Amino acid sequence: MANVNFRIYTKINRPAPDLVKSFAGIPVANIGDCMNRRACIGASRIKPMNGAPLLGTAFTVKCAPGDNLLFYRAIDMAQPGDVIVVDAQGELSNAITGELMLTWVETKGLAGVVIDGAIRDAGAIKKMELPVYAAGVTPNGPFKNGPGEI
Repeated sequence: MANVNFRIYTKINRPAPDLVKSFAGIPVANIGDCMNRRACIGASRIKPMNGAPLLGTAFTVKCAPGDNLLFYRAIDMAQPGDVIVVDAQGELSNAITGELMLTWVETKGLAGVVIDGAIRDAGAIKKMELPVYAAGVTPNGPFKNGPGEI
């Protein structure tokens, strides 16, 4: 995790909500094709954890493997319509989030969560209306030490 510290960028330029909404109903593959096949997530291991459709502005977080300290901060900072996208480096030993945190995400009006890492509480998450994508599932909870970036 070279060159990553406790770095938080507070100025986030978001596209206009109407622009984001204009993408509703368009298949992701078509959007990716129109963006020279370079704008889609490259990790094919990331799968939907429920059937809720996802559309929103990416709010990116980089965490140490199995650590969710900066994910907590990102939830505080994110705005309705944001999708928190967590780079947990594909580590599946410890979950980055579970039902309680995702209920908080949902309550804040965020549009969803994408995690290149693990989640827990898969049964409850499968029933949620909040779109959740992740690389895997484990019952092991996260660390809260950092480092990370937002």
